[in-house]
Amino acid sequence: MEAAVSGTRVPGDHLRGEILRFLEDTAVRTNWAHKGLRAALRGLRLDEALWKPERGHSVWEQINHIAYWKRYILHRTQGKRTRARQAWPAPGRTAAELIRSIADLGALHRELRAAVIGLDPETFDPRRGRYPPAQLLLGAAAHESYHIGQIFLTRKLYRSHRRHRGTRSR
Repeated sequence: MEAAVSGTRVPGDHLRGEILRFLEDTAVRTNWAHKGLRAALRGLRLDEALWKPERGHSVWEQINHIAYWKRYILHRTQGKRTRARQAWPAPGRTAAELIRSIADLGALHRELRAAVIGLDPETFDPRRGRYPPAQLLLGAAAHESYHIGQIFLTRKLYRSHRRHRGTRSR
């Protein structure tokens, strides 16, 4: 990932490499704090994806929320100006739609990764604008990390809810 220009390293390349590693670890592998999004969604069933705790969002709503912000950051890294709003897109209704939502989130991750790889190293200069790309990308990974924790917790609550509901009905 390190580039050489006239025998010197371009400072932004090191930062880009670290950001890419953090994005990849958060979405696909394991970052320093927890398992990645792929693990959080592994084996997700429709009933589990749609279930909502008394306070909070369903796993599927969280998937859509992560996708919304990942798309926003992708557009920003591509130089597109887009308006941000709090977005909790509604879930679908079928298993096929759930599979598509998860696949779309994976595709968005790959698009964002490719966009970051394609950025000029000078883009990573921390003095570029109010929210420089490095800050947006690290913020996006932190945001995703937070929601990964929420997904793990929601799935755990769902399993507990089902266990207790099954015990009471006997």
